[in-house]
Amino acid sequence: MRRRRPTRARAPAVAGPVLRSALAVALLAGLAILFVWSRTRAIAASFELGELQRAQARLTTERDRLRLEVETLSSPALLERVARTRLGMAPPAPGAVLAAGSRIPGGGDGRGGRPTGPEAGRAAAGARASSSDAPRATVVPGERVALRGPSRGEPAARGE
Repeated sequence: MRRRRPTRARAPAVAGPVLRSALAVALLAGLAILFVWSRTRAIAASFELGELQRAQARLTTERDRLRLEVETLSSPALLERVARTRLGMAPPAPGAVLAAGSRIPGGGDGRGGRPTGPEAGRAAAGARASSSDAPRATVVPGERVALRGPSRGEPAARGE
């Protein structure tokens, strides 16, 4: 005779649908959390973008104001007024400015007083020797000399 194997009791068929329902609920909860997280990140990013745009507008306004201030402060009329009032500067006295030109009487080529040929070497040597003895004129022809500072003996120069 044949023996029968004992059969196990089968689990009720309820476990399958409950497991599937639990997985579906967990998946939906995960998706809901992901959606809420992404929305909060988007809102935070939009607030940060608004702050950055306000900062950019403020900095652009400040840049424009500073450009206008630089243009105003660098105008020749204002520079002259500040030089006269705050710094105590004034136009040079008549005769204080010497025109640059030939220092060698009768020398040169007739086009600006520059010596040519063999005269050039002697003129250069003479100019070097005399440059340490006498004060040099630093004015270039065509250059404008507008203001000079107060002399060292004046009280304004020492701040007294």
